Order: sequence, then structure tokens, then C-alpha cells
Amino acid sequence: MSSYIQIGAGFVMFNPNAGNLATNPTPLRALTIQDAELDISGTIETLKGQYQFPDDAAVTDKKGTGKLTMGRKDLSMLNQIFFADVTAAGGTSVSPTEAHSVPASTPYTITVTPPGTGTFYADLGVYYQANNAKAFERLATGTPAAGQYTVAAGVYTFAAADTGLGILISYAYTQSTTGNIFQVNNQNIGYGPQVEIYLVDTYQPIPVSGVNIYSTTRVWAAKISKVTLGNKRSAYSMPQVDYEYFQAPSGRVLDLYSNV
Repeated sequence: MSSYIQIGAGFVMFNPNAGNLATNPTPLRALTIQDAELDISGTIETLKGQYQFPDDAAVTDKKGTGKLTMGRKDLSMLNQIFFADVTAAGGTSVSPTEAHSVPASTPYTITVTPPGTGTFYADLGVYYQANNAKAFERLATGTPAAGQYTVAAGVYTFAAADTGLGILISYAYTQSTTGNIFQVNNQNIGYGPQVEIYLVDTYQPIPVSGVNIYSTTRVWAAKISKVTLGNKRSAYSMPQVDYEYFQAPSGRVLDLYSNV
């Protein structure tokens, strides 16, 4: 008999083990799991004659899919299990609403200073702090009038008419040493890692010689089919990973192990 009760999301581990692998392929555990699903579906083919119900029904094709929702944006894990692309130090970040005041004397300029080792990369707009956060208009060249500005290499120039007003500057900048960038490049069709997946039920393990034995589902071979990243106004970000599994070279698809 292998009937048991499970509550909670348990553990999910990914082990990249074939295909196009990231540099230093590394097994990783998903963190702050919200739900973990594994689906097994089959197509039913029916044989019908002159009667309403079929004379026979048979399972033909089977399909294995699953998905995982977690409370952590683990970019390293996504690169290991899905992108398998270039990783490098540094990257591009954004200063979304940097507060300044337009200086009282000519040339009415503000030079933004990105944090750390950052280097100014691109202007992303200027807004008034008051005035319902009205946006400024950027000029390519020339002398700005009220509500206008120009920018070059991180130096913003404003109009005398805006002297003393509070503004919010948004800009992108590059970091050379802080953080990591996980690139997503346009690879050839078929490119991507294969992973082995372990889904572990943790509610009622069986202790054996002082060590807990967990019921576990082993997915022998899978590929990630979809990654969903998104933010909500009043909720935590919950990245979702969808996958499809298939037979390993040995012909094995799943192992459903029970500790009872």
C-alpha cells in the first residue's frame, strides 16, 4: 500500500544534465515555492459503430507537463534550466526617479551621478515633482523653454523659467562590477538545456536510522517551455516556470516513489 497524505508545496530541484548547458551546469533548488504541479494526460481514441457509445476506447498519445510558481526571482536558476546563455559581471540598471532641483544660475544644468561604478547610458525622461508629475519635453538641440530640456552624456540642461523647481530624472546606466547580467541571445532552433526534476513531498517523512525518507517524484528528462515574470501592485512577484517532460535515453519517463 502506498497511500499517504501531503500538505504544502514540498521541494523542487532542477538538475541540468543534457543538451546545451550553461557554463558550470549546477543543480539548484527552487525557493519560496507556492505550488508545484505535474500533469499526465492521455489522448483517448474511440471506436464507434451504429450505437451512441463506442465499442472500445484506447489510450494513444500521452503527454507530460508541469509548472512551478515560486516567490523568488532566481535569475541564475532560470539561466541554468532555460536560457543557458552568457553570464557576465555588471549589466544595465535604472535610476527611476532621482530627485533634483533646477539650479538658480546659468547654465541651468544637472549632471547625474550613477551609483557605484555606474556609467550613464540613456535618458528615460524628466518629470516635475509637483504639477501632477507632468513630463518635460526633450529637445534634440537648442535652448530649452519652460518644461523642456536637453541631455548629453548625463548632463541635463533646463530653462531659466524652471529655476528652483523640483524635478525627477529617470535614466539607465551600466554597471561594470556590481551584479550580474544573464544574457538572452537569439540562438538556433532547438538550443536549450535538458533538466532532470525532483518533486519532494515533505509533510510526513518516514525516519530510517535517524534520517527522513521522503516520497519523491523523479522526472527523468524535461525541457522548460515557458517562463513568466511579472509584478503586481499589491502582491509579491510570483515567477512561473512551465515544462514538458519526455522519455530519457533509457526509455524511462517518471519514477513515483513512496516512502510507505
